[in-house]
Formats: sequence, C-alpha cells, structure tokens
Amino acid sequence: MSPSPAELTRFDAAGARFVTFFKELEGSFVEREELLLQIALGLLSREHVLMTGPPGTAKSGVAAAVLRRVVDEKTGAPSLYARQFTESTVQTDLVGPINFKTLMESGRTEHFTDEGMLGAVHAFLDEVFDGRDMLLRATLNVLQERELKQGARTTRGQIECALMTTNRYLAEILEGARETLLAFVDRIAFVSFVPRGFASDATLASVLKRQVGGAGAHSATLTIQDLDVLQAAVDSVEVPEEVLDGLATLLGSLSEELAAAERADPQFLATRYFSTRTAVRLGRLLRAVCVYDRLFRHHSRALQVEGLDLAGLRSSLVLGGPKPDALAALFAKETDARERRQLSIIRTEREIFDRCLRKLGTIKVTKRRPAAPNGPTAATWDEQPAAMDTDKLVAATRALAEKPVAPDAKIEADALLARAVAELGERALRAGLTSTAPADGDLDVETVAAELGRMAESVETASSSGRPMGRWLRGRALRLLEESVALASSAVGASLDALRAPPESLERTTPWVDARFAVLERLSAQRDRLRAQGAEETDPQAADAIWARARNRAEAEAADMLDLGFQKDVAAALAANPGDALEGVLAALARPFSLLDVYGEKVAALGGDPLRIKALVVGPRLRPLVESAFARLQSPDRIRLVAQVDSLLGTLQNAGLRDVLSARDIVAMTAEALVRSARAAPSPAMTPLDRDQYRRIRQEDQRVPGAFTLLEIALRVQSRKVLDLGNPEASAQGLAELARDLPEPLRLGVAEVDLGRLERVVTFFERWSASLDDAVADTDVLLKRYAQSGFFHVIADERALLRTSLEVQLVSEVFPLANERAAQLRGRLRALEERSNARVRELLQKRSEEAWASMLRS
Repeated sequence: MSPSPAELTRFDAAGARFVTFFKELEGSFVEREELLLQIALGLLSREHVLMTGPPGTAKSGVAAAVLRRVVDEKTGAPSLYARQFTESTVQTDLVGPINFKTLMESGRTEHFTDEGMLGAVHAFLDEVFDGRDMLLRATLNVLQERELKQGARTTRGQIECALMTTNRYLAEILEGARETLLAFVDRIAFVSFVPRGFASDATLASVLKRQVGGAGAHSATLTIQDLDVLQAAVDSVEVPEEVLDGLATLLGSLSEELAAAERADPQFLATRYFSTRTAVRLGRLLRAVCVYDRLFRHHSRALQVEGLDLAGLRSSLVLGGPKPDALAALFAKETDARERRQLSIIRTEREIFDRCLRKLGTIKVTKRRPAAPNGPTAATWDEQPAAMDTDKLVAATRALAEKPVAPDAKIEADALLARAVAELGERALRAGLTSTAPADGDLDVETVAAELGRMAESVETASSSGRPMGRWLRGRALRLLEESVALASSAVGASLDALRAPPESLERTTPWVDARFAVLERLSAQRDRLRAQGAEETDPQAADAIWARARNRAEAEAADMLDLGFQKDVAAALAANPGDALEGVLAALARPFSLLDVYGEKVAALGGDPLRIKALVVGPRLRPLVESAFARLQSPDRIRLVAQVDSLLGTLQNAGLRDVLSARDIVAMTAEALVRSARAAPSPAMTPLDRDQYRRIRQEDQRVPGAFTLLEIALRVQSRKVLDLGNPEASAQGLAELARDLPEPLRLGVAEVDLGRLERVVTFFERWSASLDDAVADTDVLLKRYAQSGFFHVIADERALLRTSLEVQLVSEVFPLANERAAQLRGRLRALEERSNARVRELLQKRSEEAWASMLRS
C-alpha cells in the first residue's frame, strides 16, 4: 500500500524543514560539510556523533547550533542534556541523582533518570575523554543501551542522539588506551576531525563576517516531532539482500586494506573497528542514507536502499573531515606534526574506502514483493483495538511495534499501530481525567494511583511517542496522592475513641500508630516510584510542602496516642524505683524509648527529623520526671551526685533524648539537689581544736565546692559546638555563665552553702591558732606547743589555707553576687596567715635573743 496523502504531506513538510535547517548551518559553518552530514544522519538514524580536534575549532558551537534549535513543538524548548566531563564528574551526574529515600528505606539504589541523560531526547557531552575510566564505561553503556539497569528494574530513556566533543587528536587517544577507547569509538556511529584552520583565506573572512559582523544568526528551527516523522520513514525503508551482500564484501575488503596500511606505515592508525555490532549498525544506517538522499538530492526516489547508497557509508566507516580538495590544501600548508598526521590518516582512509568501493562494482537490485512475515496486522488481529481490554491491547501493540513487517504491508501495519496507540492514549486520558471523580463507592486512592501508574507504563511501552502521556498520567496520580494526604490523612476520630479506654502502656498503642504510619508510607512509596519514573509536576516545591505537612500531622497524631501509653509507663517506673534511683527510672523506660526510636526511623524515611517524635512524646514529660527524681536525692556526697548525673546523661544519650533537656535545666536541677542536701546535713563539731578534729571536719563536711560541682556538670552537658578549645578563657566563661544564669535564690543558695562551709574552716583555724598562744607562757613551752599541734603542718605544708582561698575565689568567680563575703573570707585567711607566722617568728627571735644573752653572760 502507498502512503496516504496526509502522511506524504507531513513527510514532505518535515523534510523541507530538515533541509532548510542544515542548509542554513552549512552557510554558517563553512568547510564543515561532512561534519554536518554526519550530524544529519545521526539525527535520522538515532545514532551518536563524536567531534575531535584541537581547541577553538567551534565543535561546541556546532553542537549548540544544532541541538538547541531542535525543540518540542508543544513546549518550544529543546529536550537537551548537557554536561562537560571533568575528573570530578561522577555517574550520578550522567544518569541522574540517587533517590536517597528509596536507598534509606530499602537499601536499593535508584536514580531520578529524568534529571540525567536518559531524560532528554538529545545530549551534548563536552570533553568526553576528560572523565575517569569508570565514567567512560558508564557513558558507553548508556549510549549503547539507552536504558539504565537498576537491579530487577530497567528504566528506558528518551535519548536518541548524543553529540560529543574532545580537544584531543583521535589517533593519540587510541594509542593511549587502544582496547578500551576503541570499544568506545566502536559504539559511536560517526567520528569526525575538525582541523584548526581553513583551506582558504576567503573562508576565514566569511567566518569573521558571520560571527563578528552579525550575519550568522540562525532562524531555522526543527522540532522533535519533525524528526519523529523522518525517523519513522527511515524505519520503513527496505534494505535488499543484494545490498547487504555488497556491504559484507565491502567491510571485508576495508578491514584487509586498513590492516595492510598499518603494517606499511607506522604513523598510520586506523580509527575504526569493524565488529559485528558495526556491521549491523551499518545495515540500519543505509536506511538513513536513503532518506537523506531523497531529502537533499533525488526527491523522487523510492524509499528502498540501492547499491549506490553504499557510498554514503563513508561518513561512518572512515574518519570524517574536510572535503578532498580542502584536505589537500590544509595538508600542504600545515606545519604542526600532530595536525599533519591526523589529516594524513583521513586522506589514507578515504583513499582505501574509495578503492574498495570501486572494486565492489555495480550492485543490481531486483525489486520484489516478499511475503509478509507472520505478525499482527489488520487482517490477523482477532478484534479491533477498541474491543480489547487494556492488557491485551498493550501486548498486541508491543508485538506490532517490534515484529518486522513486509514493505507492502508496512503502511497498513503502521495505520493499525497508530489506531492502537490512539486507543491507549484515549483510555489513559479518560483514566487521568476521571481518577478523582469515581462514579460510586469509596475512593480508593492507592488503587487509582497504581492504576494510573500502570496505564502510564503501558502507553510508554506501546510506543515511544507515549512518553508525554505517561508523564501526564503520573502527574495526575501525584495530584491525587497530594489531595489524599492533604485532606484525608487525619485520624482524630480514632484518637478520641482511644480516650474512652486509655492504653495500659506505650507498647499497647503501637497497632494504632503502625496503622497510621502505614497509610502514609504506602502513599509516599507510590509517590517516590511515580517521580522516579518521570511525571509532570507544576510546582514540586509546593507538593513537597503538602507532604511535609501531612507527615507532621501524622507525627503529631501518633505522638498524642503514644503519650497516653507513656503516662502509664512513667507511673510504673516511678513506683518501681523509689528514693534516688534516677538511673533505674530511666532504665525502666528503655523499652518505650526504643519503640519511639522505631517511629523516629519511620518519620526519617518520610523525610522528617528522626528525633522529633521522641521530643514530642518525652520532652514535655522528661523535665518533670527528672525533676521528680532529683527532688528525692538526699545524698550529700557531691562526687556521687556527679556520677549520677553522668549516668543520667548516658541514659539520655542511649535513648536519643540527650537534646530534650537543656544544659541549663540539668545545671539548675543539680544546684537544687546541692542546696537541699547541704541544708539537710548536720554541721560538723568545731571542738576540740586539734589536727584530728580538722581531719574529722574535712571528712564530714563537703570537700568539693558546689560551684566546682556545677562547673563539672556544665562541662559535661554543654554542647561541644559552644566550647572553643582555641580560646579556653572564653570556654571557661561560657561554663560559668550556665551557673550565673540560675535563678537568683538558687545562686544565693549554692553560694551560701559553699561560703558557709568555707567560713567554718576559716573560723576553726582562727580558733585553733588562738588556743595555741599564751602571753605569759614560756617561749620554749609555746614553741613546743606549736610544733606538737601540727597547726603549721596543716596550714602550710598541707596548704590548707591556700586550698581554702582558691575555693573561695572559685565561688566568687562563679557567683559574683558573693564577691563581698568572699573578699572578707580571703582577708581573714591572709590575716590569719600573717598573724600566725609573725607570732612564730617573734617566738623564735625571742628564744634566739635569750640564747645569745645567756651565752654572753657565761
């Protein structure tokens, strides 16, 4: 059957725009005719093009002039992925960022392929050989397969044609790593060399006029839909067996002669590798050569490959470059050895190709009408597309699209395929429009969204043109999910029901909470899948905000329910741990804390803060709980108190509650315990006035100042971010500030406890010193009394006065409001030290005078 008039009209219109597009480019990029031919064939055949050559030769300019003006007729924008390769370019830059939510939930690695090369129809890869070897292999796989394999899932891409550039010479690239890079080049249908100069000075003048003078602006555009029409025509071209036989002979002859040239000339290096893949690709390229010839030269020829079309394979079988006359002129005036070598390789490969093509002779093609292979056509389908269910229609459409059809049945098969795809599209459109308005019954959001996702996959599988419809359907599914979580996610009714029979523990609330999260988790998983497969979203940021609000609402509702059970857990823990067993209270809550961690992980998987739900449940209760436990502490031992706070912090850290209580809260509760314990403890006796009684006072009274205890606690609870080890003075002041921020009565209380204890010590020393002196006693008797008392051993050798003074100073620094009293105590200490030392020196001097006098008298 012949094409319909409408099909011929569209082909002619698309072809005319294609010709105008490249004719305009030829006028702008002079002496680049063969490169533009390669790009045109690449677009028609969905193959890739590599441009090599030194910098500054407009390789990137050519790529931009082509790909940026091939636009989608619906959006007016190109479908283009662009990336410059560097040492730091990684695979995610190429295939799309990783879906970290899926990775955290399941451990599987998935990529948002819509944001990578697979998500665009065309790609521009600049400096493609500057990336690392692993990136080159990944690029190779994506370009060849046009899909990404992610475990059991394979994501098909839109990519059809990639234009790549490198500033390196191809011969040098292949010499550096021939096996690896030859495999890469083998997967590229067209490779071209762009020389650094022009064969004619007139050419350079023309370039300057166009680029500098403003005469080179491009106005012609091409649409992706135009290319779809032309590519469909390429796919319909018949390749006779005689031509394929000739191609096989040509490849064998070329391979032999190129190998002989390499042996004869060490400077020659063949730039192409003739693998089985190459041969199969060349068979397909013949179809593109046929269509190109019809568009640009022989407008009335049939869409059937002829023997003469084998000459058009020169663009793929050898390295492209300047035309023969321009090549000769360039070689004659070029002085750079690397440039001359590359031009020489182009010339040699062309000569070998032309020689092999002449040896092939004329190929006569017998036109015939072969029987149509068994396949689905209008005559063999049991029922029309409209009568089939969706699954059967998708399977039949896929078979029709993939199975070969004889040329004389091609038009009929294409028409049937178009009707099938149209039927699928209508069903998809109807499903998308009615997805939020069910005829009757409850709206099962998950089922409807899943059905839209399956329909999207069906239309994409059935036809490459189904991608826009698939993205639209997934967008409708996303909108449905958004409305669901925004308006139908509240479970307040269930919460009110729970109040009639409060749960006996936090663990008893988990079935309800699990069910609450399960709904949001399923909907979120659906959303992630739809997004990863590609969907139209008007405002992704607004959608993210809707889901964040839904997550926060679910989190708050779950926290309300968990709080009901947590009350019973706290009551049981307090009852089982009387007294000051604070560690026991928190240890008894280990199970509720671990359950809250589980829900924190669920919240994190939904994109939230894993600690927030624990803060909501435990935060309002933890301070009263810890205050209650602190309130029952009656231990006067401050070392033990610090150990208890350490244990508390460790328990909070292990339970993930370290940040629920602030450092000021913990310091304040410690201060209250200090004051309460000190007031409850009896004061030690102040007699007798001797060394043993001083030891008893030291043992019975606190030896660690409360101010020091608070600084110790502050150091343990203060955030490391606040501490500046490079500025210790500032860090010390920051710790002291925690104590200074205590309520004034509490600060006065701790200062009174510390200064009261220190004042008792000073008073004891003063009384002890006074008891040792006697104005009428004999000098030797007094000195012997001082020596036997051990008074000076205590205040000087044991540094009791110094220690007491430093403790007074510490209290003064931590609590400035006690400065006046602290200054008085330090004054009394200094006076005591001066007075006692002066008295001893006086006695020693008196004894010395008496000894000299006695000696002189005798």
